[in-house]
Amino acid sequence: MPQVTPEYLAQRRASILAAARRRFATHGFHTTSMPDICAEAGMSAGGVYRYFDGKDAIIRELAETAMAPVLRALREAADADPAPGPAEVIDLIHRTLLTDGASTSTAPFMLQVWAEVVHNPGLRESQRHHTAELLDILSAFARRWADLDEESARSAARALIAMSLGTFLMQNVIEIDGEPTSAATLLTSLNGIVCRSDQGGEERPRD
Repeated sequence: MPQVTPEYLAQRRASILAAARRRFATHGFHTTSMPDICAEAGMSAGGVYRYFDGKDAIIRELAETAMAPVLRALREAADADPAPGPAEVIDLIHRTLLTDGASTSTAPFMLQVWAEVVHNPGLRESQRHHTAELLDILSAFARRWADLDEESARSAARALIAMSLGTFLMQNVIEIDGEPTSAATLLTSLNGIVCRSDQGGEERPRD
């Protein structure tokens, strides 16, 4: 019998994950069964269970592999000079989330991940770890954008995460059938409202 190489095992594992993500994107987590994943991957149940002990394990690994490139891209962007602005950072997060190596949209999958976090403790813990790392990176961006102390920078980073998630939902759910509103437009519009509110509803003087 030919020797099974680590490269072969990694390729098989990646094939199962790709098949599962396709199935989850079109049918959802809860209506997809392990036999469905086996059929999508073109493998026997024994072949799939050799790599994963169940559907939850596949979901967790897919969520991990989706967020890792985002964190890597943000770390690289943090070293850029000049630093990308808030809207550019949001766009970078979205571009990285929405494509994999084959330029396949992962929007339906990521939306399901965030919904599943509510009642899946294992997935929630996984995403909490990524969120903590994301918060650290975005705090560093905030300190480059403005002279902020650590607490203020982390508060700004939380606001940026909220804007990123909200913009993702706006562009990929609410505006799915039309022209999506850019992150820059949304941020500019919100900034105008916040500035007017801070000044009692008066227009901020323009230069």
